Amino acid sequence: MKIAQIIGTFPPHHGGMGYICYHNSIQLARRGHDVTVFTLNYDNIIYDNDPQNLKIIRMNTPIRHGDAGMVPQLFKMLEPYDIIHLHYPFFGAAEYVYLSHILKKKKYFLTYHMDVFGNTGLKKFVIDLYDPLLMKKIINGSRGICSPGNDYLKSTKAGSMIPWDKVTKIGYGGVDIHKYKPRPKDISLLKKHGLENKTIALFVGNLIPFKGLHILIDAIAEIDDAGLALLVVGGGYNEKAYRKQVSDKGIGERVVFAGPQSPDRDLPVYYNLADFLVLPSTHSESFGLVILEAMASGKPAIISELPGPSQLITHGRDGFIAKIGSRKNLIKYLVKLSNNKIEREKMGKLAREKVIKKYTWEKIGEELEEAFYSIIQN
Repeated sequence: MKIAQIIGTFPPHHGGMGYICYHNSIQLARRGHDVTVFTLNYDNIIYDNDPQNLKIIRMNTPIRHGDAGMVPQLFKMLEPYDIIHLHYPFFGAAEYVYLSHILKKKKYFLTYHMDVFGNTGLKKFVIDLYDPLLMKKIINGSRGICSPGNDYLKSTKAGSMIPWDKVTKIGYGGVDIHKYKPRPKDISLLKKHGLENKTIALFVGNLIPFKGLHILIDAIAEIDDAGLALLVVGGGYNEKAYRKQVSDKGIGERVVFAGPQSPDRDLPVYYNLADFLVLPSTHSESFGLVILEAMASGKPAIISELPGPSQLITHGRDGFIAKIGSRKNLIKYLVKLSNNKIEREKMGKLAREKVIKKYTWEKIGEELEEAFYSIIQN
């Protein structure tokens, strides 16, 4: 098959949507298909390590806003492809995919990643006009739909627009189980961060409010256990406020800010420094790839009962699902995991077994290939 992948951001530009598109594309290319990724060109990024088995076309745009950009040239570029995989939202490109469907009878598959809301009065006004007109048409024009999960999809603003007979059971996010796997703790790294002989709760993510790190810091501060430490991996605009919160709580010796780490080299090692993962997001978390990475590394996770992340965990078996925004409930599970090494190791083993069975990129690539063949043939 000749496959076009349409995505607003693509590695090395950081972002969960691009990361998923990257692995979808790699797996389809490994299965022998001709895959081209169409994405935006970001002037401030150096592109010197693109995968050899993919063709990547980075499009310039006269109109750019965030990760959206008008790319009318895409309409003509899509002509030779057997199937189009649209990663939505991508404002300024999705409309030309839909136009190619209407005028050129092109077939496309849609992955609905997340909602977009306006953060100003003008943006909200524009999006409120756009959604029932264009978004609904773009969703309905697809021949198949994938998402982080049906519960999540129902909770989105697109839920009422979805033709549910087109929704597939294809996996959304996966993990490289050869890269993320159980390893002994790196003693030199433990010493570097002053974490020897500590039970380590790990947070991985952008340091922004909806990730709930402020709730986790408060919870750690309330647990009277000098042996329990919090390792924070990631960067973001709210880091200064979180460092101040740690200082004000007087727990500087128990919280380590390690900064962002390379997914290819360093991050797998950091998962294995930890004893369990904590992701206490309060909203806007559609899936949670870090949960799968931790599980593949043999670590249980404590996560919020948001529709996306909570589908990954079986409560009490391979992790715990805490009430959204509840410090008290979070403390309960932090104490439970930190105090019982045998239990958390058992849960971590079950977590990895689940990932191997359900969440490998290879499995998702196989499922996508089958769906695309079915769409082309019908």
